[in-house]
Amino acid sequence: MLKSLFLTLILLELTFTDLIKAQSAPKDSLVFKSHLTTEFRMDVGNVLPTNAFIRAQNTDPDGNANYTGYSLRLAKQTTGDQLWQQIYLYPSFGLGIYSAFFTNTKKLGNPIALYGFFNAPFVRHDRWCLNYELGLGFTFNWNSYNPVNNPNNIAISADKTVYIDAGVSLKYLLSKRLALGIGYGFTHFSNGALKMPNKGLNTEATKISLSCTLDDGQTHFHTQPKPKFTSFYEWILSGYGGARNVLYQGTGVNQAISMKGVNYAVYGISNTINRQISYKSKIGLGMTMEFNGSQNSQIVVEGGSLDAADLPFNRHLALSIYPSYELVIDKLSVVVQPGFYLYRMKAANMTPMFYQRIGIKYHFLKDTFIGINLRAYNFYESDFIEWTVGHRICW
Repeated sequence: MLKSLFLTLILLELTFTDLIKAQSAPKDSLVFKSHLTTEFRMDVGNVLPTNAFIRAQNTDPDGNANYTGYSLRLAKQTTGDQLWQQIYLYPSFGLGIYSAFFTNTKKLGNPIALYGFFNAPFVRHDRWCLNYELGLGFTFNWNSYNPVNNPNNIAISADKTVYIDAGVSLKYLLSKRLALGIGYGFTHFSNGALKMPNKGLNTEATKISLSCTLDDGQTHFHTQPKPKFTSFYEWILSGYGGARNVLYQGTGVNQAISMKGVNYAVYGISNTINRQISYKSKIGLGMTMEFNGSQNSQIVVEGGSLDAADLPFNRHLALSIYPSYELVIDKLSVVVQPGFYLYRMKAANMTPMFYQRIGIKYHFLKDTFIGINLRAYNFYESDFIEWTVGHRICW
């Protein structure tokens, strides 16, 4: 397969070269360059045994089930037209389509993901660069949990999930057009507890890629004077909302209604004080007050259907604190906030005191943003998704 792919990309390179030469303009005219690159990537790795269902599927002596993934991607190479591009050593970003094939396809399906990605170098040289990459998207085509036909799949219970990918890679330029890459990374799939059970699926893989630029000739990067960075503080006030599904474990309803469960509202307010210490980084501290309807919840049966019991408001409250880190990429930020609960009423089946929040936010106005965060615990199990809007005051 890789041999055929390699020959195909070489053919594409020759075809684009001939096409551009045939349509080339005089030397003194303006030549448009798209700075677009097509890439094929193959992931070869394992499904991490993070829940009972996945452990039961393991067939390898090392305890992990095999999987293979394939991605076709279109990337835009930045050239330094804006200062942030130069600061990030001329990153690329784009869109991709991904499909995975697991050892036990019958119970997991062949998921397909559509995602966006951001790829930037740690180090860049003439012919090679060492990169890190972040990807985020949505996945569909799962063979998800079904109490009758697929009762053991507690990893994926919805036909659509979030796709989160992170990794590092080394890319080497083979010619003016072709580049070979090899890397390593992790991928997480989850529905954010919008439908239970939701233990999630986590993979680790070696990633091999072959890319072909659509332009003729080497990319030229622009440099501009970089002003000295002046640090500043910001106070961020944000609110979020979401939902969390809870299954009914009692009697009095049929299995279909029992497994549908009840959806509870989750919402909260966060206050964060950040200091931006460089063009790339912000660090800070914050506090969240939240209402989690699924916490200390009770489900009642009324007329053959499920309903949430009416309980005191304070039974669902929680207070937590967190350190905060933001990776600032122009108007976009990647947010990482490990949190600790200071207060919440004790209940059965509580999530751990330590949680993790990771997400992205986008400033559509200078000081106002929207975002999406995934709240998790144990570093691999999703708790719920936060849809966020916020505003900041800088000084």
